[in-house]
Amino acid sequence: SFILYRQAKQPVIVAANKNISNNEVSKKVGDMWHKEPSEVKIKFQLLADIAKLEHMQKYPKYKYQPHRPHEKKMRTKRNSQFS
Repeated sequence: SFILYRQAKQPVIVAANKNISNNEVSKKVGDMWHKEPSEVKIKFQLLADIAKLEHMQKYPKYKYQPHRPHEKKMRTKRNSQFS
């Protein structure tokens, strides 16, 4: 829900502060999120639930499988050997 909130608020903050860094945007949005009433947080939680259901319908067999950084290097080396 916070990610959707950040996506909604970032353009407003960047428009008001042209040379703001991404780190500063995150801090401002985080402060805004903590000050929001529960109704706003519930709204974004519902939007997140809808997005999750849409993703599950679009990709029914999806399973999150993170890779360790050294595994990525191994795959890259292995793939370049066969090219």
